[in-house]
Amino acid sequence: MELITGLVTILSFYILIIIILHFSFPEPHYDWSKIDLENMNFPSEFSWGVATASHQIEGNNTNNWSKFENDRDIENSGLACDHWNRWEEDHGLLVELGVTSYRFSIEWSRIQPEKNEWNEDAIQVYSEMVDSLLQKGIEPMITLHHFSHPVWFEKLGGFYERENIDYFRKYCERIFPYFADRVSKWCTINEPEVFSIMGYYMGMFPPGKRSVRKAIRVMKNVMIGHGEVYNCLKSLKPDSHIGLAKNVTIFDPYRRWNLIHWITCYALNYIWNGAIISGLKKGRMFGSSVKAAKGSLDFIGLNYYTHVLTTPFLPQTTEVDLPARKNQQITEFGYPMYAEGMARAIKILQHLQLPIEITENGVADKDDNLRPNHLKRHLWVLSKAIERGSEIRSYFHWSLMDNFEWAEGYSLRFGLHHVDYETQIRTLRTSGMDYREIINKFRE
Repeated sequence: MELITGLVTILSFYILIIIILHFSFPEPHYDWSKIDLENMNFPSEFSWGVATASHQIEGNNTNNWSKFENDRDIENSGLACDHWNRWEEDHGLLVELGVTSYRFSIEWSRIQPEKNEWNEDAIQVYSEMVDSLLQKGIEPMITLHHFSHPVWFEKLGGFYERENIDYFRKYCERIFPYFADRVSKWCTINEPEVFSIMGYYMGMFPPGKRSVRKAIRVMKNVMIGHGEVYNCLKSLKPDSHIGLAKNVTIFDPYRRWNLIHWITCYALNYIWNGAIISGLKKGRMFGSSVKAAKGSLDFIGLNYYTHVLTTPFLPQTTEVDLPARKNQQITEFGYPMYAEGMARAIKILQHLQLPIEITENGVADKDDNLRPNHLKRHLWVLSKAIERGSEIRSYFHWSLMDNFEWAEGYSLRFGLHHVDYETQIRTLRTSGMDYREIINKFRE
């Protein structure tokens, strides 16, 4: 009898925990057939943009990524979109879309190809890009590190070695004055968690390591680097607006009645999201100090794509179809479309009590069948978040055009413009026309 009573007590306690978790951490799913996606409003000062990254579009870069491509004998980025030679044409695409802002990255390896070599010609090209944008009434947002950096920096150990942060800071300090009089918005680092985990645990980004310890060490060093760069650049121009782009992927339990799944998703949410927020808010990550990162933001950038249904048996590659709830649509990347998670991601970043810029949001969809709805659903969710009082200043769609999608190469197409890589002809997709219509509606 005592055994039965004990088992009943344990079971009751288990059920109580699951009920508390279920209602404390809900996973909303909307009936989109009952939602009017035209019913959205944005303030007149809201900024509409698109985003790109240097290695993905410029072509013929020589950096840690091109070396990784050659060393691993994987698809080579090569000419990419030939943006380095066609940027004026591509700025015309921005005008055609009607965007008011453009987020792009400066390629460190072009600026500093060798440790003691500075390429003033490359700096001049980026300067001309900035002038071109401003002449067109488009506000630039510059990202200083978007996954790629010089080969010499990688050979020294990259961000794995704490002393190498000085090289990154000096690079940022060197180029900042060339643009600071014309560019007010800056992202120091793009997705520090993706850079660290994909490169040092998943092994799919350079340098292709597979170590939890190394991934955590790199993540901490990247955040220290961000903090040092922030403080350095603010000292040069205090009225600059400097932040970083944080990928928020939400981890939910695959089985909401399974406590092991809950524990797993709790751990992953901390590693992917909570640790960096802690570093920025408290100056501590994974139990150790990252003092330079504390308070080192004027805004926080949100890159949002999806949620992941979690079990202890985590995939060790992205070449799998992730689990999805009933009726969820699967994107070509293999994860579900989950626009409802945009509001949850915003809520997570609101712990920082800072303005939010949506620095990336998009979908891989070569036939443009999913993207129009994907765009409108996420903007609808964003609109409702703003109505509820969230301080969200911008939306940058990923991406302006198809490009080299890192470990996935050219197989995935995220562009509002289709790119024919043989002819380099850009063609506006239906989703791009939809985005243009939305922008024009709220710019009037």
